[in-house]
Amino acid sequence: MSNTIIALKNIGYKYKNNTVALNNVNLNIPLGKRVALLGGNGAGKSTLMMLLNGILKPTSGCLEFQHTPYSYTKKRLFELRKNVGILFHEPDLQLIAPTVFEEISFGLINLGYNSTTVLNKVNETLISFNFSDLAHKSPHQLSSGQKKRVCLAAILAMEPNVIVCDEPTSSLDPHNSDIIFDALNQLNSIGKTIIISTHDVNQAYEWADFIVVMNNGEITISGTPEQVFANNDIIKQAGLKLPVIVDLCNFLGINSLPKNINELKKQLAFVPDFKTELTH
Repeated sequence: MSNTIIALKNIGYKYKNNTVALNNVNLNIPLGKRVALLGGNGAGKSTLMMLLNGILKPTSGCLEFQHTPYSYTKKRLFELRKNVGILFHEPDLQLIAPTVFEEISFGLINLGYNSTTVLNKVNETLISFNFSDLAHKSPHQLSSGQKKRVCLAAILAMEPNVIVCDEPTSSLDPHNSDIIFDALNQLNSIGKTIIISTHDVNQAYEWADFIVVMNNGEITISGTPEQVFANNDIIKQAGLKLPVIVDLCNFLGINSLPKNINELKKQLAFVPDFKTELTH
């Protein structure tokens, strides 16, 4: 499909202890969309994400990036990772440099940019993330939110086409969560494909263009948020709940699902006597 940026074809993955993490996964990740992977612990989300970046190699099946099969030679993996950046669940596992400046420059240097280009790109990134005052600080001394933003900044400095984020807002307060998602949304607005994993069905419903539900290493359903959350039985089997907006609309008999709370308020304004019923 021309609108697919990454395709997974009959993917299986088994860890060395014989744990089967993925079983016959088939998925077309749409180009330029916001994609959310949903599922409980052990569903296979993190394994799938590491396959996208070439960190793991499938034990069966194949992946394609822009219709070209993945190759696991050093050169081809280098090319793949220029295009597919990954933000890990735990930022401390990703931070390797002694300063924020060096952390952001590390990937650019590995890509072979000259010193002038590296300096310019790092400074641009520091400014866009409001990190100029932190440039010479150790990233390990920063808050959890700042660490995740440094990791994201380092990825974005390399200008990948796909950004893969494993639970990007876990352990973050609402303010830092909003900062992360503002950055991801800005990237999506210029054509980048964003893929996140999350347990938060409410966030996924409101944010994503395309949702993938995983359970026991398999994809049980995928599609638009409206299509996915119309299947309550599959959602329950995956250990998830319906988003609050969907659950409320089902209760009220509203068939046209709003995307967010503001749209819901507008729809409720046209429900006869709704305000009166709520106050009695």
